[in-house]
Amino acid sequence: MQKSKIEWTDYTWNPIKGLCPHDCWYCYARKVYERFGWNTEMRFELHDPKAIDKLHRQNIPDGSKVFVCSTFELFHPEVPKTWRKDIFDTIKLNPKITFQILTKLPQHIDRPMPDNVWLGVSVTQGSDEGWSRIYDLSRAKAKLKFISFEPLLGLLNQSLISNAVDFDWFIFGRLTGHGKEHDPDKRWIEPAVDYFRGYKKPVFLKNNLKEIWGEPLIQEFPREE
Repeated sequence: MQKSKIEWTDYTWNPIKGLCPHDCWYCYARKVYERFGWNTEMRFELHDPKAIDKLHRQNIPDGSKVFVCSTFELFHPEVPKTWRKDIFDTIKLNPKITFQILTKLPQHIDRPMPDNVWLGVSVTQGSDEGWSRIYDLSRAKAKLKFISFEPLLGLLNQSLISNAVDFDWFIFGRLTGHGKEHDPDKRWIEPAVDYFRGYKKPVFLKNNLKEIWGEPLIQEFPREE
């Protein structure tokens, strides 16, 4: 586990190492692996007692937010269920820490989430894929659910926004590391932000939107009951 520069979390925890088989075309982790020549083989570090001991000795403060598998798709079919079991067992052993899980494959969620999990899906535009992820998230069992519109690559239509409003938190961000040709238009973001906030839902605009949105950025977190 390590301190994170991601604004909406405190730490990242990546017990699954190697290149993610989901292979998003914009994956920043793949570029890092290639740059440093890291081992790309998929492997699980919680099998190593030293890794478990190191995790427990870090003394993560109560109330911290931990982004789980920030560089890997936890619910990918190639990830063994035993690995997920070990991850969720660790989550349950730390009830005073909030674990944030973000997936692009919510159709493969295979268990109800512990109460200290925030469960989210990535939606990049108002496509059929975005619709299906929202639908699958609605069927998942989790105390708090969120959507990350990052990277936002296209317009979000009003019907998608309306169907998403029942969730608990909404993150927006742009694609980084690929120049500005994929930057979202502010007009793609404003209607969604206004709609969600009209329903008193928290919205978080990442720092990489400053040039597009302007300042101050809205950076709200959900209230846990």
